[in-house]
Amino acid sequence: MYQMTIDYLGEFSVIKQEDGTTKKILSDKNLGFIAVVGEQRLRELPAGQRAGVKQQHNNFGVGKTHLQIALAKRLIKDGFNVLVVSDVAFMDELIQAKMTNDEGETLNRLLYSAIHADVLVWDDIGKAKWSEAKEALYYQIINERYRKQKPIVFNSNEDRGALSEKIGYAAASRLLGQCGPYLLEVEGEDFRLKGA
Repeated sequence: MYQMTIDYLGEFSVIKQEDGTTKKILSDKNLGFIAVVGEQRLRELPAGQRAGVKQQHNNFGVGKTHLQIALAKRLIKDGFNVLVVSDVAFMDELIQAKMTNDEGETLNRLLYSAIHADVLVWDDIGKAKWSEAKEALYYQIINERYRKQKPIVFNSNEDRGALSEKIGYAAASRLLGQCGPYLLEVEGEDFRLKGA
């Protein structure tokens, strides 16, 4: 994960122009860390098998968010506009904004920020409980960023299949497909539980 993050950082640069202005070069690829066996798949297993499979394929507490926040801080320091969102809170905020009686002003402001940031860092994507309205929002944001070739740095505790079910197949196709070589299925020891 660390090496992939360092390699991905090399996709970004800031070029000083002769007139004194700067030009930002963004990666046209996403960076994603996802589970080998996701949270939803673990829940679907018989109760007696869950602990063993989780221990064998754990992807919680392995450093996904830590690395991506470090990447975000570095990009901000280099002058890039980075928006960091946490899936459950962000999706709740979007749904609440949809229901607000302000002629879509709040929703449009939130969507504009998510679509137009140089880099969108989406922590724990697919964690929010599925709904048709959320699936439409995932698609809208991911599709617009895909069309503009603007990167999304994301992580998920779901595997490819479950993530596709949670955010919608069309959105997942764009999100995962835009990763190129920067998609990694991760598992390992939970650092949060060390010494517990």
